[in-house]
Amino acid sequence: MYEGGSSGAQLSINNFGTTGIWTGDIGIGGVGKLAASGPGTLNGNINFAAPNTGQSSISNTTVNGTVNFGVTAAQTILNNLNALSSTLGGLAGTGVVVAINTNSDQTILAAGGTAGTINGVNYNLFSVTSVSSGNGQNLIIKGDGSRSVVFDVNTSGDAQFHGNILLQDLTGKFLGAVGYAGLTPDQVLFNLYGGSALLNGDKLDANNNGNDAHPANSIYGDFLDPNGAISFVNTRIVGRIFGGDSVNMQIVSGDTITVPQTMVPEPATLLLLATGLGIVAFAGRGRR
Repeated sequence: MYEGGSSGAQLSINNFGTTGIWTGDIGIGGVGKLAASGPGTLNGNINFAAPNTGQSSISNTTVNGTVNFGVTAAQTILNNLNALSSTLGGLAGTGVVVAINTNSDQTILAAGGTAGTINGVNYNLFSVTSVSSGNGQNLIIKGDGSRSVVFDVNTSGDAQFHGNILLQDLTGKFLGAVGYAGLTPDQVLFNLYGGSALLNGDKLDANNNGNDAHPANSIYGDFLDPNGAISFVNTRIVGRIFGGDSVNMQIVSGDTITVPQTMVPEPATLLLLATGLGIVAFAGRGRR
């Protein structure tokens, strides 16, 4: 979901990655525009908060869904997410301080974060002071999935997620392995909470070289950055991307995006009800 916070700002998407298919809906708030130039296929809907004033430009892209305008729920969801980011950011000082600066592998034990509960959802909180990971480097988040994990990120600059983010259970199995019993992508949230009023936040910069030549390169988790610019390039992600400031948002050059498959209500329903952590990112551990 893109904030679309200023006139003329647009979400640019192209080259739908290794599969050529993105699975999930796209939401655009404010008066934001969309420029989709493909090639690729979107299995999902595109929802604009604003009425149709010609802000949708779609070419060389198949949309197996509908393009809708004046969807007030899209803005409501973003407003709730922005409030959630601020609420979680206010708790950053209580989190366990970590730096995401991987050399080869960096493992973070989910149980090591500060325990908290919001809106009936249990989570462990980490406060991230810097993010600088390179291609081929792995951030491994290890846990049993009994509690969600929040990373409150404030780097006063760029948060560079150029490596992989992998999920591992307590027996050492990684997500996708037979018998895996750990966190799901929707239980991991990276909250970039700096800035305010859709301005002056940290830039979210992702590029994990997730092309055909690197099939194991993946990022698992959700990202929330209301007040900062967002750029995803050549990234394979199983998760969700929310935010984008009042500037252009780039999801381009070979990104492969898949919404996590969990047995939860429709995302819009959960997000509309969000007053704390009751959003898709923390909706539970059930699986299809």
